[in-house]
Amino acid sequence: MNIKNIRAIAEKYRDSVTGNLGVGFTDLQTGESFSLMGDDEFPSASTFKVYILAELFRQAQEGKFKMSDRHVLTDEVKSIGSGVFFNLQAGLNPTLQDYATLMMIISDNTATDFLFDFVGRDNIKANVIDPLGLSKTKCDYPCKKLIALYYQTAGNETFADTVGKSYRNTPDYLCQTPENDSTSPNDMMKILRMVYDKKLFTPWVCDEMLNIMKQCQTNSRIPKYLPGNVEVAHKTGTMDRVANDCGIVYSPKGDYILTLFYNGNSASEEEYEKNLNGIMSDSLLAELSRDIYEEYVK
Repeated sequence: MNIKNIRAIAEKYRDSVTGNLGVGFTDLQTGESFSLMGDDEFPSASTFKVYILAELFRQAQEGKFKMSDRHVLTDEVKSIGSGVFFNLQAGLNPTLQDYATLMMIISDNTATDFLFDFVGRDNIKANVIDPLGLSKTKCDYPCKKLIALYYQTAGNETFADTVGKSYRNTPDYLCQTPENDSTSPNDMMKILRMVYDKKLFTPWVCDEMLNIMKQCQTNSRIPKYLPGNVEVAHKTGTMDRVANDCGIVYSPKGDYILTLFYNGNSASEEEYEKNLNGIMSDSLLAELSRDIYEEYVK
């Protein structure tokens, strides 16, 4: 593994787009690491769910509740967007483990909003973000509010109401607002390294987080072009023209962290329009991941 070659690959992809592309890479065998735009804030989109998951398992470890505890699904907590709970009838009685699993493996927004309220915004900041020194990370909004702000709606529209609108260079997407759900390649790399090393709270917390993240079913980016037997523990994030994927790749030659953040809302108008429905950005991250993997294992 030649980290200079991997950095050169990342730089080639960064230079091929006008939108901001942040990359973090750590070889977990040697500790060699680099980042591009590593300390820049990017819209986290659903990657902020990693921070919710960490606080959930921290509280469970402290005995505040059991992951097998059941909590009724209500209409009030439902959020549009990814997932299945929004389309199911209220009154279901899932376990906290169910909520956590759906939040991570299919990025269920309703499960996320339930857990965000359950663990508490202030607790995420006080117990995860601040102690770890994640100075470029904010975790201020549940999905329902995040979507309303990012898509400039009153909060009760559907995504069909946003068709044809442009959100290019708007303050939320450019992380220029006092509150946001945002993070950086380096911040995400730091928490993933602690999880991998089993140093985030307790080994049990780390094992539980990795077990869920290895089940992720949104696999059109980091894992897309990797061999089918290569395990990836990761979390994606998607908003309008934003495509993120952050995780740990377990390759035959060793394990590495890869954090990818593409903000197509900072791109040229031509690139912004070309990336309708994330077609361009999904390919960008998947091909970058493939080329890094091939260089790593050769």
